[in-house]
Amino acid sequence: MSINDNMMNVLKAIIHNPTNTNMSIANRLGLSCTGVGKIRDKLETGGIVKGYSATLDFNAMGLNTFGLIHLKVTKEGWQYNSHRGVEDHIVSNPNIIGVYRIPGRDITHIIFCSFRNFMEMDRFIHAIQAQLSDYIEITDTYVFSADSIIKDSRTGLMSKMIDEMGEHRMPEPVLFGTIMGEDE
Repeated sequence: MSINDNMMNVLKAIIHNPTNTNMSIANRLGLSCTGVGKIRDKLETGGIVKGYSATLDFNAMGLNTFGLIHLKVTKEGWQYNSHRGVEDHIVSNPNIIGVYRIPGRDITHIIFCSFRNFMEMDRFIHAIQAQLSDYIEITDTYVFSADSIIKDSRTGLMSKMIDEMGEHRMPEPVLFGTIMGEDE
């Protein structure tokens, strides 16, 4: 799907505030409300926009403990239902925010999860170790609080990708002093 300038501008408006109405986007960009609606439909049917979600405050929802769990699927785990059985079991837990398969020898998956407290997380870890002991090995566990989250947003990255759409280039490093507003 090729994306023109108007589509990129509407997409950026959606990324920065998914609750923007077609009318508010149209007014800001100098487009018609109908035009913005058609662009939004194209972005959705083209699979670029897959949905809209609310940003919730983890603390306010009572989720205070987070974990990054590194695990390694064993040889038996890879053979169990072509490893999908192990992954399906893990992702079925509603406390799992994300599971990432990575190419590694020491770890094969990273699990990102959240719980109300450390005790809940501890029970979860012991339960999957007991249930899947033939199929996985937990190699590391990192626990942190909701107050430790410094940034949890894809907005900047998605906006950058829209700006660079169609360009094929390597990311350029940003000097630390530049980030902090200092001169080089």
